[in-house]
Amino acid sequence: MGADQLFKEILRNFLGEFVGLFLPEAASQLDFEALRFPNRELFKGFPEGRPREPDVVAKLRTLGGQSEMVLVHIEVQADVRSGFGRRMLEYYALLWLQFDLPVFPILLRLSGGDPKGVSVAEHRQTLLGQEIVRFRYASIALARLSAREYVEASPLAAAKSALMRRGKNSEELELRARMLKRVLTSDLDERRKYLLVNMIETYFELSPEEEESFRRLIARKEYREVQDTKLTWGDKLILKGLEQGIVQGKRETLKRQLTAKFGPLPKETEARIDAVSSAEELDRYLDRVLGAKSLREVC
Repeated sequence: MGADQLFKEILRNFLGEFVGLFLPEAASQLDFEALRFPNRELFKGFPEGRPREPDVVAKLRTLGGQSEMVLVHIEVQADVRSGFGRRMLEYYALLWLQFDLPVFPILLRLSGGDPKGVSVAEHRQTLLGQEIVRFRYASIALARLSAREYVEASPLAAAKSALMRRGKNSEELELRARMLKRVLTSDLDERRKYLLVNMIETYFELSPEEEESFRRLIARKEYREVQDTKLTWGDKLILKGLEQGIVQGKRETLKRQLTAKFGPLPKETEARIDAVSSAEELDRYLDRVLGAKSLREVC
């Protein structure tokens, strides 16, 4: 599973926890119990001449008072270049027009960003000496946050800590062990644990020398849970097997949804689905099902 797809998969599985961790005031006003992810395959008419798809779009209700449906849009960026605020504004406008719903936009930065870590970013447009547009969106800069402050907060926070500031090099290995322990001793099911452990493995890699030091470190009694799973030092066979299980599960879900909507599937359609090896591609097909009027429009 690529890093980009891994991030999207985690956000889709932990959306409520993610918003609650970094934007608790906003999370307190949203109902995450019945959220769903509408079709994201949008915006084929961009000037660049290529399709553009937002990373994560969720549809859910607000809480308290007169509840309404809203969208939460999250973009994940490793490198945010100048002018990215305009892209966030474009997504906002197009999502609003597509769904006729208010949009809460969030940028998740993997590098750089405001020193505060969690802030509000702006994109302004002026014309004839006047400010015409001021667009604001939440910006979360993981690399600016302290891993030590988040590692024990929750399993998700422990995994996200792999991208945060770690402090002194001499203490990094113990911090990594704490991240893994927080995830592995949680009440999460195995699939969700796998996603979070995979994030730590992906973004907190060890050199061969560090691997050996890490093995010695987790031999200590307090890290018994970490010893008991080979995931801690990158058992790639287990990771691959679980990843294949996720892909197979998505294949079966896609087949069930298509059968429920269009009736028994032709053998060639089933064969085409079975040939898909990417969880990201299967997600795109799943997103199309709701609005599709024929099998041809899905896959």
